[in-house]
Amino acid sequence: MNTIQPPDRTLPMLLDNQHAPLQDTLHHLLAHHAGQALDICITRLTPAGWALLCEDLQRIGNLRLLLNPAALVNSGDDPLEDLPSSFTAHQTGHKNAEESYEEQLAQTEALIAFLQQEHVEVRLAAEHTHLHARCFLFYADQDSALIAPQTAIVGSSDLTRTGLLSNAELNVVHHAHLTHEDIALKRLRGLLEREERTLLLQCTREQRLLAARLPTLLLLEHLTTWFAHHWEHAINGKHRLIAHLQTHGAQYSGVPMKQHNQPGGAPEEAQPPHRKNASAPLSGIPRDKTWAEQDYTQHRRD
Repeated sequence: MNTIQPPDRTLPMLLDNQHAPLQDTLHHLLAHHAGQALDICITRLTPAGWALLCEDLQRIGNLRLLLNPAALVNSGDDPLEDLPSSFTAHQTGHKNAEESYEEQLAQTEALIAFLQQEHVEVRLAAEHTHLHARCFLFYADQDSALIAPQTAIVGSSDLTRTGLLSNAELNVVHHAHLTHEDIALKRLRGLLEREERTLLLQCTREQRLLAARLPTLLLLEHLTTWFAHHWEHAINGKHRLIAHLQTHGAQYSGVPMKQHNQPGGAPEEAQPPHRKNASAPLSGIPRDKTWAEQDYTQHRRD
């Protein structure tokens, strides 16, 4: 377990977006997380959601992104289109439609470029698990395999604009390192019986702090074990996600996406789940036209 103290912070422990947006807490944590590892498990990802944190995410160390496979095939609610206002504006002749299109394309291309980096790994959870979990695990080193996380956020938010800002979400922040102010006895009134408070008063401040940390340390250990299990049984999904993003941009804009340089490598299917990602040409990946064309056609009819 790491002994690195986090930066001074006064952060809420409960994030609901109405009183405490998840974006604010993630921004604060990421601002002090340069060069350190991050694990993310979500079911939806949008360029607009990623754009809210892109500057902070550019500075992190290794990133492991675990996704629900449905994020790439769900035709009823396109997971890569968080706010379809640009399409509506285009249909109604809104004067800012072109600017909205350009912004969406820029966000999508920036996300693709980010995913192309070697330190970013993407895997799709096994189909039979029906993954519906969301969590963010912040580590105190560049490699998540060497040290347990120092902070975790577990809850309902995906990496979308609405999930980070406006939806009535519920996320809980768990810190491995509390401060004396976090567990001040005045904050515990009404939470403990008199006998328990008396026992606490008999302990030193350091003993009380250590006792308060233990439940969170145990929880963080279980979280890392849980993530490692699902990660090990997931399949390489980086190229599928990138291809899906490119299809998304092309279908909704009618403008060809920029093709990023990709080094050659073995096809994705030939790579074992535990192997590090190696880039492969997107031309070798089947393009699933059915869901995109149906979704686009439906928007046109609406």
